[in-house]
Amino acid sequence: MALPNTELRRTARQLALPGWGMEQQERLHRAHVLVIGGGGLGCPAMQSLASAGVGHITVIDDDTVDITNIHRQILFGASDVGRPKVEVVAERLGELQPDIMVTALQERLTVDNAVELVGGVDLVLDGSDSFATKYLVADAAEITGTPLVWGTVLRFRGDVCLFANGVGLRDLFPVQPTGDSIPDCATAGVLGATTATIGALMATEAIKFLAGLPTHPGRILSYDALTSTTRSFTVGADPARDRVTRLQPSYNDAVCAVGPSPEELLDQVRSGAAVLLDIREPHEYLLNDSLADLDPVRLPLSEITGVDTVRHALDDVRCDARRDARRVVVHCASGVRSATFVERYADLGYDLVNLPGGINALG
Repeated sequence: MALPNTELRRTARQLALPGWGMEQQERLHRAHVLVIGGGGLGCPAMQSLASAGVGHITVIDDDTVDITNIHRQILFGASDVGRPKVEVVAERLGELQPDIMVTALQERLTVDNAVELVGGVDLVLDGSDSFATKYLVADAAEITGTPLVWGTVLRFRGDVCLFANGVGLRDLFPVQPTGDSIPDCATAGVLGATTATIGALMATEAIKFLAGLPTHPGRILSYDALTSTTRSFTVGADPARDRVTRLQPSYNDAVCAVGPSPEELLDQVRSGAAVLLDIREPHEYLLNDSLADLDPVRLPLSEITGVDTVRHALDDVRCDARRDARRVVVHCASGVRSATFVERYADLGYDLVNLPGGINALG
């Protein structure tokens, strides 16, 4: 397949690499990559894939650009706020490389469409940010035999791996963790430059595989930006593990039906039978403050210096004439910190109840 002269000129310095020639560039041009998520990992990865000459990129994401995205999602600018992410991605990649094809899918990856989408490409790159989606993608990749480039990032560190040749995510983590078992980027924070680094490393693994260069499936590369160090280890296929042959009915976290539901607890707050206690940090209000209309009491965990701090705050709630409530519904972002808070201060004599799933689970 003859490449356009513009493509040859554009990739001239890549063609000068040792062991890289027309065959490798043509393989890239024929390749079709599915990118899950146009976010902090997907944006830098797609920029690198398009620049390298991957001929067809499909991106799936149902979200719109928010001002809080821009510090790490490098394909977006302030003027894009409110626009569908995939729409902006298609425009930016088209400006980078007019000779490639970009398919923009403004929808969610689901159990109903995952196998078809993942099975219809040469490689899938997972830039999602939830366990539910990552395990859905990994299972679909194992079912269809599609190579998967997997990546994660949190705070100042990230991980990258190519799963292929019989090695899958479930050989590393056999069971899907619950969504609240590890903090997300909204609560723990993330350095934008770290997502760019991990996204570029993911693209590098994809490019090597698609071009036919040597790769090491199952090798996990971990990067720590604070210490400027990397380490790696290799995961092999577990012979005792049953291979995935069909998707689960659902990959969403199961919510234990113990005690009142989140809706019932919030109805108690609305009726005046309970008061809402928000223990998140101030920066988290900027990301999600959908319960502000319930007039929550703010007590950031970082401001708690001991039991007396909590006792005084709860006494203030009880003494407030506007709050004739005996129950205190405690919430954070995902329900992890608030559950710990309720357990730790249960013996103070207040009716403390955790809001399961936190504010982020309310949609």
